[in-house]
Amino acid sequence: MWTTSYIISQVLSLVVYSLFCLSYFQNKKCHVLISNIGAHTLQTIAFLLIGGYTGMAMDIILILRDTFFYREEKSQKESSMTRKRIILFFFVTVIIVSTIFTYNGFLSLLSVFATLISTYAIWQNKVEVYRFLGIPVSMLWLGYQISLKAIFAIILESILLISTIIGYIKGKNNK
Repeated sequence: MWTTSYIISQVLSLVVYSLFCLSYFQNKKCHVLISNIGAHTLQTIAFLLIGGYTGMAMDIILILRDTFFYREEKSQKESSMTRKRIILFFFVTVIIVSTIFTYNGFLSLLSVFATLISTYAIWQNKVEVYRFLGIPVSMLWLGYQISLKAIFAIILESILLISTIIGYIKGKNNK
């Protein structure tokens, strides 16, 4: 269990969860997306190192999703609701199709459900909804990390869950 790959994945998890935690305290969607792109990139590597292939596939999709949404956010063009719905449908379809190829038992679906919820959370434009939906997303990722026996990631995801709740409450109180 304590192979070099496992240890590296757990060290990467420290940076990953620091970036995720930071995202729940951001007030601008662009800053949330930048933080998430960095976190998902490193988490992809961490999952590869410990054999979490469904989680890795979800993170690759999340990198693409967040990069796309970042470009949309920066373009200053207002997208039509039809276009936004098509984009959401596209990413949900990609998530479902990739699950078919990476499915590794029921517990691997935890990362899929987390990815689906977070995709909706990022797709819509309210940071407070993103913060709120981060709570069940974090719970689902925690379950997935437990299934992988990624001890350090379990601890950090637990801290992230608490930070997400604090970020949500703090954001709600700042209104």
